[in-house]
Amino acid sequence: MPTLVRTSDGRSPIVEAGLAVAILAAKTATVAFAIDAFANADAPRLRGKAIRTRAGGYAGALLVVPLAWWLLPDRGRYPRALDLAVTVPLLLDAGGNALGLYQKAHIDDVVHVANTAIASGVAGAVFAPRVDERWQAAVIGAGVAITGATAWELMEYGAMRLGAEGMDLTYVDTMADLAEGFLGAAMGALFTLIRVPRARTARNQRGWREPLGLRTDRPT
Repeated sequence: MPTLVRTSDGRSPIVEAGLAVAILAAKTATVAFAIDAFANADAPRLRGKAIRTRAGGYAGALLVVPLAWWLLPDRGRYPRALDLAVTVPLLLDAGGNALGLYQKAHIDDVVHVANTAIASGVAGAVFAPRVDERWQAAVIGAGVAITGATAWELMEYGAMRLGAEGMDLTYVDTMADLAEGFLGAAMGALFTLIRVPRARTARNQRGWREPLGLRTDRPT
């Protein structure tokens, strides 16, 4: 049987190539949808959604992982999985609005879960070396994500009260969004429990970047 060649850090070249292709396709599609949103902001399918502001947000958010990786010292292998995880919710949001499917296909539900899961997992990894127990980092990460999701709902309510149109906010929709935020936060907490070492000494050695794929070196 032929053996599958792997990189020095244990990653399959096929997986790495697949992630690279997926990232390129997702980012290209997101940029295309952002351009469409900026150019056709007055179209009925996009009106009242602050779509030009969102289009700028799409483009800027696509650069978060590449810039963070580039600015970090001792950055190691590029975190393709993390980049794809951040890109997919942006693609779903941009594409759902552009195609008029955001609410019909419940894309907003997926986006809420994905965003809070990412926030929870990243925050959990950041706090992991600073707490005594791994579960504490998971709880803190989940709390950060839930707080962010709640703040977003409050901002949407404030925008509606100030006259923003096209948001279609209802009590049921807001409660569903918050519930999805709790689900995503729990998924991020599970990620923290799986990826972060139990022993604090190991967490201190590996730091917060290793669970997120931002560094390849591991203690021997």
